[in-house]
Amino acid sequence: MVRSASFILTPVWNKIYRGVLVHHLDKLKEAAPGHEVVYVPCHRSHMDYLLLSYLLYERGIVPPHIAAGINLNLPVVGTILRKGGAFFMRRSFRGNPLYSAVFTEYVAQLVSGGYSLEYFIEGGRSRTGRLLQPKGGMIAMTLRAYLRQPTARCCSSRSTSATRS
Repeated sequence: MVRSASFILTPVWNKIYRGVLVHHLDKLKEAAPGHEVVYVPCHRSHMDYLLLSYLLYERGIVPPHIAAGINLNLPVVGTILRKGGAFFMRRSFRGNPLYSAVFTEYVAQLVSGGYSLEYFIEGGRSRTGRLLQPKGGMIAMTLRAYLRQPTARCCSSRSTSATRS
């Protein structure tokens, strides 16, 4: 899906972002294999996750799995985003311990599988362009998932998961 979208988005990105230079992706490409990378950009627009995935793909870096709001799970758009690496989540887990437990385990499976993640620390997109107050839910889930991995497995799986990918 990302490859297909790149054919459409390449002319768009080249027109919109002409003259914008992206630095240090080569350093990321060297450091990323065998590590779970967590991308935490600000979320001022919907272009954020599209552009980041596109840039990573164009530089030969596997795009991350992206936490997306359930509001984006629309009939056609949701399918396209899911095939591009998105997984959908509710805005709040409060009052629903089963949903929280299942979602926490899903994040743990992604982390233990060596997959990179992307989520927006503000939770939602800013309507004004200003940064919103950060929310700690996804970071807490990611850290708990990382810390619960056995040390021996953690170190050995990194080298093997990179070769399986």
